Amino acid sequence: MNIKAQPKTARLLVSMGLLIVTLPMLFKEYVPIPDFARGFLLGIGLVMELTGVVLIVRNKKNITSC
Repeated sequence: MNIKAQPKTARLLVSMGLLIVTLPMLFKEYVPIPDFARGFLLGIGLVMELTGVVLIVRNKKNITSC
C-alpha cells in the first residue's frame, strides 16, 4: 500500500499519536511527569492512532470498491 495514497489527516494523526505516546516514556528519566499526565497523554495518543488507522482502512475500502 502506497503511503502517499492515504489522506494527509490520517498520516498526521498516526504520526502525532505515536509521538505523543512515546515522548512521556522517553522523558520519564529526565523530567518528572505525574501519573495522571502520563496516562492522559497515553490515552490521547492511542485515540489519535486508532482514528488515523480507521481513516486509512475506510480510504482503502473506498479505493478498492471502484
